[in-house]
Order: sequence, then C-alpha cells, then structure tokens
Amino acid sequence: MTSQGLIDVTRGQPDLRIPADTPQGETWRYGLVLPFQAAPRLGAAYVNIRIRNGVMAEDRGGDDFEVGVDLALFDTIAGFRSERPLAITRNHEEPNPRSRPARARAVMVKYPIRGGFVPLGARRRDGSAHPHAGTGFAINQAIARRIGPSGSLFHGVSAFSDDEAYRYYELRELSFDGRSFSIAASDRVAPLDLLPGWNLVGEGLTNAIPDGDDFLVGMSAAKTGADGGAGVMRFRRSGGRWRAAEFHPITGEDGSSEASVIRDQDGALLFSARASREPEYHDIRVWRSTDTRAWTKVIHVRGAISSGPITLNQAADGTPYIGANLYQVPFERLAGRFRVPRDRQGRVRGGGWTRRVLCLWPLSDERKALEAAITARDCDAEFGPPPGGSMWRVDHPSGAVVQLADGAWHNVLGYRIHEDVESRSTEPPPQTGAYLEEVRSAGPPAAAWKF
Repeated sequence: MTSQGLIDVTRGQPDLRIPADTPQGETWRYGLVLPFQAAPRLGAAYVNIRIRNGVMAEDRGGDDFEVGVDLALFDTIAGFRSERPLAITRNHEEPNPRSRPARARAVMVKYPIRGGFVPLGARRRDGSAHPHAGTGFAINQAIARRIGPSGSLFHGVSAFSDDEAYRYYELRELSFDGRSFSIAASDRVAPLDLLPGWNLVGEGLTNAIPDGDDFLVGMSAAKTGADGGAGVMRFRRSGGRWRAAEFHPITGEDGSSEASVIRDQDGALLFSARASREPEYHDIRVWRSTDTRAWTKVIHVRGAISSGPITLNQAADGTPYIGANLYQVPFERLAGRFRVPRDRQGRVRGGGWTRRVLCLWPLSDERKALEAAITARDCDAEFGPPPGGSMWRVDHPSGAVVQLADGAWHNVLGYRIHEDVESRSTEPPPQTGAYLEEVRSAGPPAAAWKF
C-alpha cells in the first residue's frame, strides 16, 4: 500500500451561485474557480461569471459569453466567506477599431483571470522575508462582440469576422493588506505587447506557481507569423510592477492551449496542455523539465478524455494528478430504441464531447504513466437528467494547495457545473454555480508556502 496518493474528493453544493450585482432582469451565474493562497490560513479564488441568453442563437461562439470576474475569500472547505466578493472586471461597451466600417458598437467580453500572488507574510525558503509578499498580478482576455439592434451588452450580440476581430489583455497589480484585496494598477496590453517577440494567444487554466522570487504560469503564444503552442511564461516584479519576462514553448506549434504547470516533489517541473486537433485531441500529455528550457514528454495516453479542458494539479501530499472529463459515448432511448444524440450544432457525434463526468488521474510514482482514475463528479448519477433536456457539464478543474483556518494544508479544487443548454435558453437549475471541493490524499501534507 502506497504512503501517498489520492483517496477521494468531497462533493458539496455550489459555493457561489448568483453575483450580488446581477442587473434586474438578467440571469448571471458564477462558474470557473481558480484558487490561490492570500495570507496565512486564508485562501482566495478568481471566480468568473457568465450569462444566460448572452448571444444570438445563430452565433456559434455563444456558449462562451462571459460577464466578468470576482475575487472571493475562503478559510474552510465549507465555502467562501460571507463578505461580498471584489468585482475585478466587468464587460463594457467600446467601439471596435478593426470593424468595417470602423468603430462599430461592441461589447468587450471579459474572460476568466489567471495570475500569481505572493501571500501576505510569506517568507523565502531560507526564512528571510519575501520581498513581494502581499502582491501579485492578474491577467484576463477581453474580446469584442458586435452589439446588435437591441443595444444590450448582454443580448443580441454576435461575433465579429476573423478579419475584424479585436482583443486585448487586462493586466492588473493586486495587493492584500490582511483584510481586503485592492487593485493597485491596471493596464490594457495588446497581444503583441505583453512580451517582445511573442504574440500571446491565450492563458492557462491554473494559477501561477512560484519559482524563486518569480512566477511561472501556463500560457499559449506564437512567434510573429507562426502557429502558436503552449508553454510556460515567467513573470518577474521590478519597480513595483509584475511583468512578463520570458516564454518557454513546450508543445511546439501545434495550437495547444489552456496549459498548467506544477513543481514536483523532486524539484522538477511538470506541464500539461489541451491538444487542439487530431490525432491528439482526446489525449493526456505530460512534459517534465528541470530548468524550464529543456522539456521531455514523459506521459502520453491516447483517447482517454473528452475534447474539453484538462489541467495538471497537485494533492496536499505532493501527488500530481490530471483533471479532465472522461471520454464517453452518450446514448439516449427514444421510442424504445437507442440513438446517439446530436450536439448543439445539430451534429451526430459518437463521443468525446460530453462533460458529464469529471475524473482525476494520479501520476505514477516514476511519473511515466497514469494510475487508475477516481471520479470527482458524476452529474447524471448524482442529479439525474438535467431539467432542460440537454446534458450536464462539470468542467475546468483548477487546484491549489492552500493553508486554511485550521492551520493545515489542503488541496482545494475549483470547478463549475451547469447544464449545456442554459447559456442559450433554459433557466439554470440549482446545481449551476461555482464549486470549491477538497481532494484528500494519503500522505502527510507539504507546505506550499513558508510563513
């Protein structure tokens, strides 16, 4: 029997559901959760918000119409603290300078935040005070959508064509004084301006990890004129500001995205990313490095997961694990016969696109294979058929090892649950919302920060 490894995962009710500033007549719901350490015995998380009926039915980009991001505090696994979350960003109207004709009315849609934060009171490994304690950065993408005849920022909008596409990143400096977070500075950064020589394509799916006094975070970027791929980006603080300093590509120019990186118990780095196309679209891939520059693929498992988000996380005892949706072939009984249902575009697909079951795959001790998966959430088994007649979605797992009020270190896993059809038509069921759960492990917990 191993002295380490995953035991189980808690399965509670949604911890955040409806934002306090939801406009009258709108249906907003919390979704993705990306946790991190704020201070000794205190965790925090970026929690994104999405809207029902955000776009026109014919707009195929409508499933990802977001509203903004809040920052919420928690000190137990039982859920977030009672104080109102800090609203970090919200959608706003802005003319599109790339439209034809120019300056068409547009809403800048705000996508989930990733970032790095040095907890208040943190110390370096040698015991000296960390020079950046209580500070961090937060980055999110803003993408223009055309405002239709209704004039609403949330309804009747549609995507611009590729040659009219307009986007940028919001880069914020955050600080924490022990009681509340504040935004010390906020910049708008074009994709080509974050790091010279690179075009930032997208962010990762987990928050940054410390590397000395710097941070490493999963990102996707491309050399100018080349296809992009996933890798790790270094952020460094100088002159009181956190800025991108380096990007190290890992997957090659294959379109991989939504990357995550952890530090293993032996000091090496482990990295994973979502593949963008066949033949690796449903595969689990993990790379290893000892210096951020030279990376070796150590795990490649074919056909295990749905074509959805995948993350690499770490239990409190140091066990690395993959979080992703299980590859499943869905069947429905209709008039006494089984059939494969159609997806939201009306296509009949045999499998690999549903997100009804979230699984965790621990890495083997030698980090060259995966152990048997454990189920983090099986929505059909727990909730039964969704009321809107479509399918449940439990996705975007994002974990962090955080010290909570009891003084112990816990692996906190955030994710969202919602029904597939609700962003376009159906009223969200009570299960829809942001979830904060714990992944329990067998070995003694290891501190993620020194206080």
